[in-house]
Amino acid sequence: MGMQAETGSGQGGPPPTEFDDFHGGGGGDPEDRGASRRNSLTGIVVLMCASVMTFSAFLSAVIVSRGWQNWRHVPLPTIFWWNTGVLLLSSVFLDIARRRLRHGQRVAFNWWWLAATVLGFTFLGGQVIGWEQLIDRGFHLQGNVSSSFFYILTWAHATHAIAGLAALVYVAIHAFRFQMGPAKRTAVSVSVVFWHFLDVLWLMLMALFLAWF
Repeated sequence: MGMQAETGSGQGGPPPTEFDDFHGGGGGDPEDRGASRRNSLTGIVVLMCASVMTFSAFLSAVIVSRGWQNWRHVPLPTIFWWNTGVLLLSSVFLDIARRRLRHGQRVAFNWWWLAATVLGFTFLGGQVIGWEQLIDRGFHLQGNVSSSFFYILTWAHATHAIAGLAALVYVAIHAFRFQMGPAKRTAVSVSVVFWHFLDVLWLMLMALFLAWF
């Protein structure tokens, strides 16, 4: 009995591997957990729709402003291509991490999730470098209409990325403490969905920059 109590308390034993969120365990009413999960996913969908509307408004302003005489070509910093690869790779790592968690591989999940989070910060760092390169070339926020929109669009995306990174860090902290209960695992799903949305949004912005900037 003493040996069983010590093992059950989690003092020195391996981390738990049950994935109660997807298989119905973990305590509490399964219906309540399901409702909470649906509400969280609905909330992130509403947030993404609001983001799409915001960027659509920016796009409309770009379409109108392109006819102005002071529209100037903005050279796309080379590092933005590297940033695109980093962002996509981070999403791949998040998907791998989520699959590891589905199979109860907690430690593997932790490291894949951490790698994706580090890549997310790398993406933001690359954006800052790209902005500095544009400034060095004489493209400032108030220099001309095209550069102004370029900064506004990339800054808006970076703001969304910061929010997404906050969610990734939140999950990572609880993951390394082995505190991945049902609520935290819902956060995993929501975070991955939102990060994939950032991928799509960034790819659309890159296409816009190549076509119109």
